[in-house]
Amino acid sequence: MHDIITPANITRLTELAHVRRGWISDLAWSPNGAALAVAHGAAITLLVADTLEARGTLAGHAGPVKNIAVSRDGFLIASGSADTTARLWDLRRGGAYREFTGHADAVEAVALSPDDTRLAAASRHTVTLWDITGGTAISHLRGHQDVVTSLAFLPDGRSLAAGSWDKSVKIWDISDERVLISLPHEGWVRHVSLRGSTLVSASRDGAVWLWDTLTGQLVRRFAAHEGGADAAALSPDGTLLATAGRDHTVKFWDAASGQRLHTLRAQDRPVLALAWSPDGTRLATGSGDHTVRVWRVKP
Repeated sequence: MHDIITPANITRLTELAHVRRGWISDLAWSPNGAALAVAHGAAITLLVADTLEARGTLAGHAGPVKNIAVSRDGFLIASGSADTTARLWDLRRGGAYREFTGHADAVEAVALSPDDTRLAAASRHTVTLWDITGGTAISHLRGHQDVVTSLAFLPDGRSLAAGSWDKSVKIWDISDERVLISLPHEGWVRHVSLRGSTLVSASRDGAVWLWDTLTGQLVRRFAAHEGGADAAALSPDGTLLATAGRDHTVKFWDAASGQRLHTLRAQDRPVLALAWSPDGTRLATGSGDHTVRVWRVKP
C-alpha cells in the first residue's frame, strides 16, 4: 500500500515509474486505481498503474486524441479527436466503439455524466450532449465566443462546466441549455476540473483559480506557472492542489492557505496533463517530452 499524498509528506514525493508514449494529451485513472488510460497521438493505451506496463491499445481515430474520460465502472472510455468525432469505447466488448459524428471541427473535450447516460463533446464554440444508449444528440449548448477546451460535469449531473478560449468558464443547466454562472478569467482557459462543489481552472496567463460553484465566488487565485498553466486538480481529500504548466514543472499548493509546498522539475518539456489516483496515493503526469510518470510518497 502507498501512503496518501498530503501537505505533510509532499516533499517526499518520488517517481514510481515512467514510460515513453509519444505526445501525451490526456490521462485518466480507472475507478479502482489499478490502471491508467493515456491519450497519445491518435490512440489510447491502457497501462498498469504502478508499472506502466501496456495492456492494450484503443486505435482507430483518424487524428490526434484530444481528451478522454472514464466511466464510473471503468468499462467505458470516451474520447474526442481532431478527426471531428467522439467515440465511446467498451472494454467489455474488446474495445468496440460507438462513434458520435456531426461536430463542426475537432472535438477538443469530452465528459461523461455521473450516471454514465450522457456524453458531452465540445467542438468550436458548441457543446453537444449525446444520449449514450441511443447515440442521438439531446441538446446543444451555444454561448461561448471562442473554442471550448475543457468540460466537467458537476456532481448533480444536471450542470456542466465548460472552459473556453473566450476567457471564461460557463456553468450550464443542461436541461434548458441556460448559463447559470459565468466565471471571468484573465487569459484563455485551458483546463477545468471539479472536486465536489469546487471548480479548478487553469489558464494561459499562468494562473490557476479555485471557484465555489454554488455561489460563483472566487475562492483563491494562484500565480502558478510562467508561460501558462495547462492542467490543475485538487487531491481527493481536497487538501492539495496540483498544477502543471509550460515551465516544465508540477507544483503543489496548500489548498486552504494558498502556500506553495513543493515543485517537481522532472520533465524536459511542458507538463500538459495530470491526474490524481482515486485513493490519493499517486499522481500521474504527462508531458510534451513524450513521457508519462507516476509519483508516490517515498516509503
